Amino acid sequence: MIKAEFSIKLENPKQAYEALKPDLENTDRFKVKVFPKKGELYIQIEAKDLTAARAAINSYLRLINTVKEVEEIE
Repeated sequence: MIKAEFSIKLENPKQAYEALKPDLENTDRFKVKVFPKKGELYIQIEAKDLTAARAAINSYLRLINTVKEVEEIE
């Protein structure tokens, strides 16, 4: 099992969580948990193999980057 954890500082982590909520999915190859806490958005990923871990990490970091870009526009 491969585990990865990230914490990302955001102006409004609860709003970012709500934006990511529809894309939160657990598959047979990986599980993901996302939650806001104290000015940060926490992401926990557990994957069965390196390929699944990399795909999940890239996916969620890309989504969070999009959320941050939108946050900057507002």
